[in-house]
Amino acid sequence: MTDRRLWLRTLAGAIIGAGCGCASLLDFDDVTFEPTSDAAAGSGGLAFGGNPGGGAAGGPSGGAAGAGGGAGGAGGGAASGGGGSGGAPSGGGTSSGGAPAVACSPSCAYGFYCDPTVQLCKCLPGFVQNGTSCEPILPGDPATHTQSEVCQRWQQGNQLTDFSPWTAGPTECDPGTTSRAGITDAMARINMYRWLVGLGPAVDDPDMNESLRSCAVLASWNPPGTVPNPHSPPSTAKCYTAQGASGTGSSNLSWGVGVAEAITQFIIDNGNDTTFGHRRWILSAGTGVTGIGHYAGGGPYGAATCQYAFGGGTTYPAPSWISLPPPGFSPTEVVNYDWTFHASVSVGSATITVTRVSDNQNMAMTKLPLSGGYGSYQTVAFRKQGWSAQAGQTYQVTISDISGGPIAYEVKPVACN
Repeated sequence: MTDRRLWLRTLAGAIIGAGCGCASLLDFDDVTFEPTSDAAAGSGGLAFGGNPGGGAAGGPSGGAAGAGGGAGGAGGGAASGGGGSGGAPSGGGTSSGGAPAVACSPSCAYGFYCDPTVQLCKCLPGFVQNGTSCEPILPGDPATHTQSEVCQRWQQGNQLTDFSPWTAGPTECDPGTTSRAGITDAMARINMYRWLVGLGPAVDDPDMNESLRSCAVLASWNPPGTVPNPHSPPSTAKCYTAQGASGTGSSNLSWGVGVAEAITQFIIDNGNDTTFGHRRWILSAGTGVTGIGHYAGGGPYGAATCQYAFGGGTTYPAPSWISLPPPGFSPTEVVNYDWTFHASVSVGSATITVTRVSDNQNMAMTKLPLSGGYGSYQTVAFRKQGWSAQAGQTYQVTISDISGGPIAYEVKPVACN
């Protein structure tokens, strides 16, 4: 079995330089507050939006995501984005406080994680075991997904196996530890959204998870409104460490909810009307590796999550375009998020037409032009005006005024819960 740690360090060396250089490009301002009622987010709280600066991004065929970052909030807490390195998961450790480190021997290869309860390597959500390896479950064309497949993925991706994934350390500024089950729940949600839109699964890097614990404690005590820019907290910030600051400059940041629920925040991206940067990093074709850090020991909103944004390394086939909601069947909750269309060509002039097939009614949509520098696709957003998608209906969608001619597909909301 391939030594995963060697693979991780090789990949990290190739990508970290770009990621660390991106931190200075991040920005955060125009904070807004709004309650959330999204069921998938799992809990309430506050949603924060921001308008970050961005940078260059990698191409849709994979590799490092390049530069830039996202900011903003969604779902039930707050969010902001950023990015650079990667690998694959195995047993996590702790530098100070929390449970002792767990290691599988031999260390887990790509697509696996180390289950500390049995100290064995198991396949991450989004992968299936084939002999001694974990093979990625590639989604194919979303339009071919059956209703039962979509609902099964939705339910699995929103399942929580650990409702209290964080263990405190001896002091407020000790980052404590996040359970492997909690991190796996977050990865299940990331890979569920990626599968829905037609992208291959990502993995988490145990070394990155370890590093991002320091990011999470720093972010939790220094959310929007307490420092000028949560992505670049001053050295005088409470619980400041250089490692924590590096993480805040290269991660999507969330406040106020659990570790898996933060992923839903990033995808919904409420208040982030000019970038949808969090969603774009998670749905970047080049995102093959991420890291997860979580802290629930205090701060104005009680908790924070860091999700590493710039990890590349994928070799999966990349579609020339994706959309959220995707073609074909989609959970009604997802269809009622703001819509985004992502493509490898310019979409700055794109327009959308949505028609309800049952009565040929044109559905009002407002275009939200987005700035670049997030993920691997050019992206445009659209917002429903005065209507909500209903399960059982079919909506004919046409994206026009893009290079190569119009793209047409159907969106079919289904009630999966």
